[in-house]
Amino acid sequence: MIRKITNSKITICFALLVLLFSCNNNTVTSQASKVDHSTLVVSSAGNLYNYNLDEKKVSWEYTGKFDTDGNRNYFAIDGEQIFMPYESGKFISFNVNTGKILWQQEIFGKENDVMEMSSGEDDQAEMLNELKPLFMTTPLVDGDNVLINSTGRPNQSMGYLYNFNKTTGKRLWAQELPTVFNYFAPVKYIDNYFVNSAVYLEMFTPKTGTSTSYGMFDGDAEIAGEPVQNNPPNQFASPIYSQMQTDGKSIFIGDENGKFYCFQLDKNGSVPGGDITDPKNTFINNPKIFKWIFSDEEYSFQKNNITFLTKDALFVEMKTGSADKSCIFALNPGDGKVIWKKVVAGDINNWALHGDKIAGSTDDLLFWMEANGQNYAEVKIDSKPLSNMEWTDNNHLIYITKKGIENIDIGNKKSTLIFSKDVQENEHNNVQIKFLGK
Repeated sequence: MIRKITNSKITICFALLVLLFSCNNNTVTSQASKVDHSTLVVSSAGNLYNYNLDEKKVSWEYTGKFDTDGNRNYFAIDGEQIFMPYESGKFISFNVNTGKILWQQEIFGKENDVMEMSSGEDDQAEMLNELKPLFMTTPLVDGDNVLINSTGRPNQSMGYLYNFNKTTGKRLWAQELPTVFNYFAPVKYIDNYFVNSAVYLEMFTPKTGTSTSYGMFDGDAEIAGEPVQNNPPNQFASPIYSQMQTDGKSIFIGDENGKFYCFQLDKNGSVPGGDITDPKNTFINNPKIFKWIFSDEEYSFQKNNITFLTKDALFVEMKTGSADKSCIFALNPGDGKVIWKKVVAGDINNWALHGDKIAGSTDDLLFWMEANGQNYAEVKIDSKPLSNMEWTDNNHLIYITKKGIENIDIGNKKSTLIFSKDVQENEHNNVQIKFLGK
């Protein structure tokens, strides 16, 4: 079946989607790294480094030479391994403590084509620039596997779902995705991997990566002597541009217009009673397949596409169309009802859930509150945060500005520059930090 993208929003979002996915989402399996000092891992514009907060020095540093103009990717950490993707197609696993490269892979988005390579650095850079961005997402660590989606440019490269061995970096399989608009980490649900690729929701088997039907319309069958029906394939009405979440019972999917869907499959990973030959059995024509759908009339625009899930709540954030106000919603995973919501003045650039606390920022504001929506506090700031924020203890938040690493005491609301380092701000760069305590 050939799928044709007709939604113009997909092309628009390819250029505008620059804040992809929170670096601490629940789809990424992580274990605490073993360190004997407090560490901050920082990623920005192809530069990855480990900053020793106790000794106030950089322990190690790596710079990807083809990504210094920006890198719209977030790393994942599992045990003592960092998994860092780059727009140039490089995917590297580092040791957290030493910075040693454990393995690295390079992809070009043309798995079925013969590639002409050059040993000249300038020629290679020119070739990569024609294909970039090749990664624009976060890896999923699942046991011994590390999975990641690739992106690309329409008509120049294809999007794929890759599976690598976590320890050796060996490529186990790569399967083509329906579009190149693959901005979010895959999730594992009912023992299969799910990928949101523009308006499509794809399912893949874990061992071989085979693309598999999950009980929705599977496309028109060509019958000899009969005209082709040309029914629209199964798809969502708008691109499903947000990080999917799953609690093992449901998968939670959001689109770019602020609609969130609760979708459930049976134990076999299929829609109960789904007829794959019925053109009406699609997400658009058969909304009854969803357990619930949530939307809000005032807040109907997603920009940073960040979501979090706990056993008690699905946390999402949306804005007004003019982005003069943002709202964080805590939704009941069982019925989609609003448990609480908090309006923040301005455009929230980044926010995160850490345990029982939420912290985030706008251009000129830091805010924090408890995960139940209580005890909200905020402070005006001079330096705009470029990264997510991490709690170093119950009273301090750490983050990156153009000046370097800053720390704020939420008690006296005073910020301190603890490491001076120029950091570029542009729409093609995601700045990420991860605090690792002793």
